[in-house]
Amino acid sequence: MKFAYLHGYQGFVTDEKRIYLDSLGECYAPLIDYDTDNTIIQELLVKFKEEPIDFIAGTSLGGMISYYLGMMLNIPVLMFNPAVIAIERLKPFLPEVLLNGVPSKKNTVFTGLKDDVIEPQLQIEFVENLQRQNGNIEQFFDAEMTHLVTLDEFERAFKKFI
Repeated sequence: MKFAYLHGYQGFVTDEKRIYLDSLGECYAPLIDYDTDNTIIQELLVKFKEEPIDFIAGTSLGGMISYYLGMMLNIPVLMFNPAVIAIERLKPFLPEVLLNGVPSKKNTVFTGLKDDVIEPQLQIEFVENLQRQNGNIEQFFDAEMTHLVTLDEFERAFKKFI
């Protein structure tokens, strides 16, 4: 299995999560400086067209970028606490048609109900809106998960997704 994982804003993939991701297959998990790399979406799109992946996953801002890349590449997506508040920030880097698009491949969202960075209700509304449009998206809730996803929560989500 070949896939990608995108970390959140000002984040990185911890060593323990990196070991887990590598145990699943060939994982591309770049360290991204979202403040300075304004071409990351285009760069990743080119990379994944040249070297196709089976799915993409991401946390927070990485989750939202994964969502849009998933639509562009027509692949499944796994999101942890997607940064739905960043959609406005991402608009200049996305094709107009995506902004109102709905995924055709499976999208799975894991929302932590104790997320103190991205309001869980905003994530819920984002998913419900897509579901009303017949988007291929499902949402799972974790009553104890905060914005920082533990290794155990991370592994459970990947197992459910895969």
